[in-house]
Amino acid sequence: MDDLLFNQADSKYNNGNFEKAFELFLKAAENGDDSAMDRIASMYDAGEGVDYDFDKAIYWYQKAIEAGSVTSLYNLGISYRSKGNVLEAKHWFEKALAAGDFDAALDLAKLHMLCEAEQEKVIFYLKKCLQGNNLFEYTRKEAIDILEGFEKGSKRNKA
Repeated sequence: MDDLLFNQADSKYNNGNFEKAFELFLKAAENGDDSAMDRIASMYDAGEGVDYDFDKAIYWYQKAIEAGSVTSLYNLGISYRSKGNVLEAKHWFEKALAAGDFDAALDLAKLHMLCEAEQEKVIFYLKKCLQGNNLFEYTRKEAIDILEGFEKGSKRNKA
């Protein structure tokens, strides 16, 4: 039942009917579907089919996390980063990485790139990211590009 409801909601979402998609995702979420909870949160995050509401997005991400969603760990980190709360973002990205989401390592590397003294952590997280077997190709490419840039920079500094 929940899979059917989620698939109906996903179809509405993909066709741009965000209001109906939200309604169906909400029903699935209320039935305990953690993927639907994550989608509800992301719709609040983006203001798709509902008014933008950061607090409601956090609420639904946390409910999804309680229901076992690893995706929501990462997404909550993105939400906090978007709001400028780097410490909370880092916290959730670390939890996502610990749960096996290697995409979070790239985001951790980017957070550490803000401070020149953190270069070792940047390289550590980039290498950690590349250990993931289920990375999106663009994530893998971005991590490689950044890592190569750091390696070239460190060779120049030693010369």
